[in-house]
Amino acid sequence: MSRYDAHRGYTPASAQDRPRLMNFMLPWAAGIVVTLVTQLVLAVLVWDVITGDDVSTMASPVRTVLLLHLPSAACVALGVWAAAAVHQGASRESQVRHFIAAFTPVVALQLVIFFSQGSDLTAITFLVQLVVLVVGCAVGFLVDRLRNG
Repeated sequence: MSRYDAHRGYTPASAQDRPRLMNFMLPWAAGIVVTLVTQLVLAVLVWDVITGDDVSTMASPVRTVLLLHLPSAACVALGVWAAAAVHQGASRESQVRHFIAAFTPVVALQLVIFFSQGSDLTAITFLVQLVVLVVGCAVGFLVDRLRNG
């Protein structure tokens, strides 16, 4: 919240005066935007450029892993890395708050995907998507830790 100082006018509030939830808004927004944009690029690239009208090219399990699941894990990793990189301030020093800032966007998006699949969600698709999420989160957080020391 801004404060009025008679000599300097309005001054922005310091990070300590902000509610703790506000420290998460920018990392969450960055993580969601990066994940959605990279997933969109992946979908356009795979479905329009690589496979085109012939869906039978995705019939092989190896092609499915190489063209869908590994790039999806990379998209999740980029989203986690973006959220963790944007997370600044005193709340970054707390591991729990840094985990919340980094992992919440991609986990929330994955939950939306799970709930939107409804009865089409089988045990194997759930497990594969869960592995993609865990691997992407681990890689993204590892890159952030390596980048920041």
